[in-house]
Amino acid sequence: MGIFEFEDCLLKHHIRTRAWLPLCSKRREAIRSASSKAARQRPLRYFTFCAAGAIDVLMLDVESVIHPSAGGHFESVCFFDRTSEDVIETQKRIPGAVGFPGDFVSVVLVADPEEAVFVDDLSALESPPDQQDTEQTHSMQRLRAQHRAFIMQFPFDVVNLDLEGFLFKPNDPIPGQMVNCLRKICEWQRKPFEVRTGSRKTVTMQLEGFGLMFTTQVGPPNLGENYLGMLSDCVLKNLEGDASLRQAFRESTGFDDHLTLRDSNFLRFFELAAPKVLLDVLVEKDWYVDPADGISLYEIERESKDGPYRMLHLVMNVVKQSPALDRRPPGDMPVEVRTAYRDVVSALFSKGAVLVTEDIIEKDGLQQHLGFVKARAKKYSGEKQGGHRLA
Repeated sequence: MGIFEFEDCLLKHHIRTRAWLPLCSKRREAIRSASSKAARQRPLRYFTFCAAGAIDVLMLDVESVIHPSAGGHFESVCFFDRTSEDVIETQKRIPGAVGFPGDFVSVVLVADPEEAVFVDDLSALESPPDQQDTEQTHSMQRLRAQHRAFIMQFPFDVVNLDLEGFLFKPNDPIPGQMVNCLRKICEWQRKPFEVRTGSRKTVTMQLEGFGLMFTTQVGPPNLGENYLGMLSDCVLKNLEGDASLRQAFRESTGFDDHLTLRDSNFLRFFELAAPKVLLDVLVEKDWYVDPADGISLYEIERESKDGPYRMLHLVMNVVKQSPALDRRPPGDMPVEVRTAYRDVVSALFSKGAVLVTEDIIEKDGLQQHLGFVKARAKKYSGEKQGGHRLA
């Protein structure tokens, strides 16, 4: 990912500070209110596509949501970047963070028949006895080793999937690679993890919830009928059996049906349908969105050589279903989850995204805050800082 083109964008920083930061702070407070001392003292576990500037991580450091170790290492932070060189560059600003080079989708979705089996030695990199000792075999083994190493980092208190491109790509088979990546992530989020106690022992824990931030470009314009049909079905299944949802949809959009909305105002249609896809994946994988917060939507309009486009930012507080999936009959959805799902969809239908423009942001305050964050980067990288040094 390298240097993010819009790293200094105050519109983006408005979303970081007004949406990402409160969600991460809420997850940090959930850790602090845990029943055991070991659980209360553990660091917030954070996954991100932060790019070399690591602005989101350093913002959380400035705001005391993420705490580096005594040696100044961000050991509870994990990130992806395109190349090994990009990972090294990012680690200059957030030393000790765990970085994975390569294509995120390829690493997450690589076929691995022994995904549930992990080893602590280098045997994962050895060519299996029934395959030829070729570069292609070695490449697959390296990819599977990355896949397993990434799984071992789970779960995370906050997952920040800040995509630069589209959630849906016309050439991908339904439901799309990123949707299948999200399915994997939601499965791995249920993975137990160990927390060290003061006596050098460990206790095993599981997350009861996590924060999810998801960013995608609206579109693309050439989205095929297969994807349009999938998105339409996501909206339709909520409208068919609930008169109050149909009323909320009508009052919010001005249309009686989802297909007319899709053909007349694709932006508003996408604002409803894309979050519904994510919501359905969460429920499918034994999670749900907290209705007290719902799904917050923010948009930024950007210019390009092909004309303006919109970036859609989704922010949600995710809760584990209870009882757990392995203690429920097949197809059963807890009443609490069913009610929450309906409330979240109703709120989604009733309100649109906040379009973040220069008219609504506080430029001076954001610029000053971004300066604090960048000064923190210089502190860790050893660069000289102008003005005062941040603690």
